[in-house]
Amino acid sequence: MKSGAQRITGLILSTTVLLALGCKKDKVEPTPIVPGNGGTSYTIPSTYVFTDDNNNNTVSFSGQQIRLEMLSEMVTYMKTANTAGTGLNATQLKDMYANNGITWNDAPGLGLTGTTKQLKSKTAYFTADGSPDAGVQAMFETFMDSIANLSNATTVGNEDGAPGVGGVWPNDGVKGPYLMSGKGIEYGQWIEKGLMCAVFMSQMTVHYLGTVDDDDNTTAVDPGAGKHYTSMEHHWDEAYGYFTSEIDYPANGTNRFWGKYANSRESVLGSATTIVEAFRKGRAAISNDDYTTRDAQITIIRSEMEKVCAGTSIHYLNDAKSNIASSTARNHFLSEATAFLNGLRFGYNAISGDGMTIAEIDTALTMIGEDFNNITITDLQNAIDYIASKTGLTSVKDIL
Repeated sequence: MKSGAQRITGLILSTTVLLALGCKKDKVEPTPIVPGNGGTSYTIPSTYVFTDDNNNNTVSFSGQQIRLEMLSEMVTYMKTANTAGTGLNATQLKDMYANNGITWNDAPGLGLTGTTKQLKSKTAYFTADGSPDAGVQAMFETFMDSIANLSNATTVGNEDGAPGVGGVWPNDGVKGPYLMSGKGIEYGQWIEKGLMCAVFMSQMTVHYLGTVDDDDNTTAVDPGAGKHYTSMEHHWDEAYGYFTSEIDYPANGTNRFWGKYANSRESVLGSATTIVEAFRKGRAAISNDDYTTRDAQITIIRSEMEKVCAGTSIHYLNDAKSNIASSTARNHFLSEATAFLNGLRFGYNAISGDGMTIAEIDTALTMIGEDFNNITITDLQNAIDYIASKTGLTSVKDIL
């Protein structure tokens, strides 16, 4: 598993009956459903808002909001290197990754500075309730070294990046400027999209959704401390927080990470709507002890996340095809495409074999190759066709 992770370089009714099963049970409205739990009906909300019978809020995913903001700040920092002569500090990037002594900007006021939350310790769980993979952590830190080294070799006003020459590649009339290696690798994309997959998707689909079945769903964790949720409710909420930091998605939360990319593929895949509805429906089911419906939503979320990830990779491969002669744009798109493609291995479906397998992901990466300057239309189409065939996207591959 570890060596594979390093391959990137190489209605339903209108009547609602709310169950009254103690203070931990939530009031949820206004959409009624009948999930098949002994004929009992309950409701799911139109936003991710759940309260108990005493109107106490039972939703908390502050740790996930913090981690999304940490990655946002890392991305902002890395993008400064797209200006020639702006050098990045590899140690700073690694400290941001591990939240080691960093003073964060923290524009939303989430309390980033001084928190023990970090991205590194949540990287690449290959089993539910597992632990971070040291090899994958090292892979990302190597990328941080690479982007820092490239950036520190650039000079002000000199956009001399080109095939075979690492540096800031100039705008080619389509995209740019971007800091990329001589092979066209944009390490900032590999880090951002890679951590979206190895942290956010892994924690969501492998860890939290894989452990809820073992959680207590009877007693509120600590009402005296404001924790009016059960462990099962809370862990489900934390999975949701890795998809979006906003309770009213997609009214908000479409500006970054999975909320952004799911929304970008919505017209073709419909995954953004499907995922957020599954999260709300599953949460309502948990609060009403309907575990059959909960489990069905887990399957939906995992499958739709695979579609978003694979579909976004195909989208960028299509962009690369359309811009094959524009070297900066082509390699920028290929960097994004390979980041999402490689990232598939960190999702539940790849690990379990229920979707595109890790070996198949490696095969697709080999089709693209390691030097983006040598890619051909045939290579791109072969990769598109293969990924689509393994993820059920063949019928929409041309319009992604």
